[in-house]
Amino acid sequence: MQSLTEAGEIFFRHTHRIVSDIEEAQLAVRRLADTPTGSLHITVEADFAITYLSPILPEFLKRYPDVQVRLSMTTDVVDLVHSGIDLAIRVGHLADSSLIARRLFASRSVLCASPDYMESRGCPTHPHELTQHECVSFRVQSGRTHWKFKDFDRELNIPISGRVNANSLIFLRDAVINGLGIAMIPFWMIQKELKNGDLIAILEDYPLDPPSTPINAVFAHNRHLAPKVRVFVDFLREQLEAHYIASPANP
Repeated sequence: MQSLTEAGEIFFRHTHRIVSDIEEAQLAVRRLADTPTGSLHITVEADFAITYLSPILPEFLKRYPDVQVRLSMTTDVVDLVHSGIDLAIRVGHLADSSLIARRLFASRSVLCASPDYMESRGCPTHPHELTQHECVSFRVQSGRTHWKFKDFDRELNIPISGRVNANSLIFLRDAVINGLGIAMIPFWMIQKELKNGDLIAILEDYPLDPPSTPINAVFAHNRHLAPKVRVFVDFLREQLEAHYIASPANP
């Protein structure tokens, strides 16, 4: 039977301790890699951030106390790779790129007006009648605005006009609630107002063209997606499924 010398026992105890320390350090690194932590920098349009992200952020921060969120609110398409931004939430169809996109949901718009406006001006029954109404439009540049509809197999391209237009959906929503006219607003932004009667949907028999607009979470290509990005995208989809009341025409 062989036994360790005193020197051998000392060497064994020290090497065993070193191996244990290495294994513990490796485990700690793996746990850190799998734990959402650090600053999450998101670029997103202000309308979506204020209307949708603001109410759900407290729950996210409670769930992930080691994550800090920084929002950059802009309509500009920011270069994620060179700007150091972790995640973009983008409305509309995406150009081909090396970025990775995850579809959040399809946004359907609704034509709506306030009860006061409907009482004073009447309710249009056909898209052509919109030319006789005050239409509060989303506009970035000057020029004539057209709203497009489907009428069975026909396409209707209706020129609309009004004394008020803006490049903010939140402003449009508030303007229409205050009786300034008819507007085309995403359903997710006004579902509460439609439910409580502050706004009334009109011309629902004439689908808008296109019927919906995609909203995507976009991030730079990375084989190992940072946990803070992954959990936020999963959380956002979870909240959308739980609270976004899809309209009948919303995919």
